[in-house]
Amino acid sequence: MKISNGVSGLDKFSYSVSYWFERAAIFGLLGVLVATCIDVVGAKVFHWPLPGGTEVVYLLQVVAIAGALAFSKIDGRHVRVEFMLDRLPKRGRAIINSLTSLLSLGLFLLLGWESYEYSLILRSASEVTATAQIPLYPFVLWITLCCIPLCLVILTDLVSALIEVFKK
Repeated sequence: MKISNGVSGLDKFSYSVSYWFERAAIFGLLGVLVATCIDVVGAKVFHWPLPGGTEVVYLLQVVAIAGALAFSKIDGRHVRVEFMLDRLPKRGRAIINSLTSLLSLGLFLLLGWESYEYSLILRSASEVTATAQIPLYPFVLWITLCCIPLCLVILTDLVSALIEVFKK
């Protein structure tokens, strides 16, 4: 784990929170594997596929992907577009990193808020999956919860970049 300049407490906290969300994501991925195996074996051997198996896999993918967001950001496994910033002075790169982190933080705060509101709509409408009748709102609420550690990680990056900008 990379400890940022002067924000090691926030960095350690966001790392530990992200760690537990990643563990939940691992269980989601394990669930995808188990559900897929049961569905395939049931369909091919017993001519009886897992009822709602596709829906279960889709919902567990939400658990796996959303849970791994923050830790993939920490490990640098997220999608990132880089420009030719190496030619800029260190302070210029820090300013661009600050702006990028600020925009990212705003985006994921908005995503978290909108997914929370959407989960309330799904809950009040009692929306469920078509075959297995699984309620949808907990999975959208999971996306909201997974935005919290990601925002903490991005906030850590923002503070670290701002320290670089204002360093003399």
